[in-house]
Amino acid sequence: MSAIGGLRHRLVHETPVEMPDGMGGVTRSFISVDALWGALETRAAPAEIADRPGAVLTHAITVRAPATVQPGDRLRLGGRRFLVEAVSDPDGRGRFLACDCREETP
Repeated sequence: MSAIGGLRHRLVHETPVEMPDGMGGVTRSFISVDALWGALETRAAPAEIADRPGAVLTHAITVRAPATVQPGDRLRLGGRRFLVEAVSDPDGRGRFLACDCREETP
């Protein structure tokens, strides 16, 4: 990502919150942390789903730093949800964060 003009998608950054469910477990939900501008690049990764070859839809989402996005967080674009699996600084200058994400289905 070299130009800020490429960050044209308005994303909502969400972080998980766990609450006791009263039966010894927890219920996980997400709360909105902030809104970020980002660039979305779709990728497909080969995978085996139920012993059949297929593909898992993955995305590379770049946001402007300093953002507090961490693995396990979620980015939302309208009704689409992207689970953040990894975060890195692509050029080492602290300007952008590259997030490897997997799209969740409702």
